[in-house]
Amino acid sequence: MKSEKDIDINELYQSFRKPLYRFISYKVSDTYSAEEILNDVFFKASTSIESLKEKTKLQSWLFKIASNLIIDYYRKRKDKYVDINDYESVGEELQDETVFDELNCCVENYINKLPKQYADSLKAVYFDELTQKEYAEHNNIKLSTVKSQVKRGKESMKSFFESCCTFEKDKFDNMVQCKSNDTSCRGC
Repeated sequence: MKSEKDIDINELYQSFRKPLYRFISYKVSDTYSAEEILNDVFFKASTSIESLKEKTKLQSWLFKIASNLIIDYYRKRKDKYVDINDYESVGEELQDETVFDELNCCVENYINKLPKQYADSLKAVYFDELTQKEYAEHNNIKLSTVKSQVKRGKESMKSFFESCCTFEKDKFDNMVQCKSNDTSCRGC
């Protein structure tokens, strides 16, 4: 026979499962991790529901538990990355040439093939590290025009690289390898 506590948790699960999952999956792109966090929310809720003083704040309490678990998820995930200062300790595990090094010559080459306004705005924003507002003011251009130029330039570069290269990603959605689909694509 189920206790009163079990019935409450089952009802909570039925009532809040979908909105909590939407919230969690919006914050965590990995569906497996989102489901795991959702299960942890209800586990924590079941073990500490007696501590909830005002039953009317049940929804906000569950979402607070979810938020805390999402923060914990990203803290744990952060530990899996190698700090750039630890490069020597990693040694031979890292390849000398990264994906970004491979693409670097292509990026500059392709930017120079873009229409001048796109190329200039991309170079100013990403290479010279100006804000879009600073670039607009410096060149007497409307900010909306600069935003449009940067957006269109990035879209053009993205479509170029997607047609030209195949990217392999790890389980954290980081690029680990780039393969050229066609030798004529590489501007290097």
